[in-house]
Amino acid sequence: MLNRFHLLLLSLLPIYLLADVSRFLDPISIKPASSHHKYIISSKTSALISPQSSRQRIYSGFSPDQSNSKEVFLTREVLESKLGELLGYRYQASGKVVAYVTRQWKPVRLSSNFILKIRDCMPDNLSPSTFVRFAIWDNGSSIGEFAEPIRMSHFLNCYYTKNLSSRGSKLLSQNLTERPVDVLKQHAGAVPAGSDLKGYQLGVNLRENTILKWNHLTKVALVKKGEIVDVFASGNGIYISMKGMALENGVEGGIVKVRNLSSEKEFQAKVLNEKSVKVQL
Repeated sequence: MLNRFHLLLLSLLPIYLLADVSRFLDPISIKPASSHHKYIISSKTSALISPQSSRQRIYSGFSPDQSNSKEVFLTREVLESKLGELLGYRYQASGKVVAYVTRQWKPVRLSSNFILKIRDCMPDNLSPSTFVRFAIWDNGSSIGEFAEPIRMSHFLNCYYTKNLSSRGSKLLSQNLTERPVDVLKQHAGAVPAGSDLKGYQLGVNLRENTILKWNHLTKVALVKKGEIVDVFASGNGIYISMKGMALENGVEGGIVKVRNLSSEKEFQAKVLNEKSVKVQL
């Protein structure tokens, strides 16, 4: 049987255990729920935290309805910039294409995510004046269809003469400079900088600081009338070379009449390079 001492120890054991565990717990704080906030009992040993109310989220600057877009106005200047960029891409034009809206344009209020899409252009080539049909979309919604007459400029770097150039002169890089010009208007036909001018010469006299145009140029005659030329003939596995006399002048890629020096027969040949022609058998 248990004596009184053992019974006393058993009665005091629960009190000792509770006192020992309480060292690891913070006081529990319970607050009444309100109509605006909902709380859950929390302590250092709890993983549940009371959520913020929607009012607190708005005040903290976070709103699920907000987006990264901002409001803009599609002014005449912005429209011209967008159309110039899209028309340049549509026609695969090098350099810079600039569009000018010729009628009054009322600014349209949009988000920064708006889309402008060209529907059609008349004529369907890069020209000084065109009629453009386009659509505007904003955040997936159609704003409207528009049609506007547009004036266009196409700016390219083109060649200018550095000094006085005479007819028959070869086109050397040290005698040329370049500047951006509008090749759709008064400078139509200007020679773009970087063009391969090998095989060309001036067909007219040009003053210093004059823009170079294609109609100022003529091709250099690589084969001249009365010259002895090398004739190369090939075809069906046969390759022949011989001498002939050019009966007319010829430029690179041009067709000239040639006389065989041995047989005196005449035939047509294609100019390859200086004093050299080719015949296809």
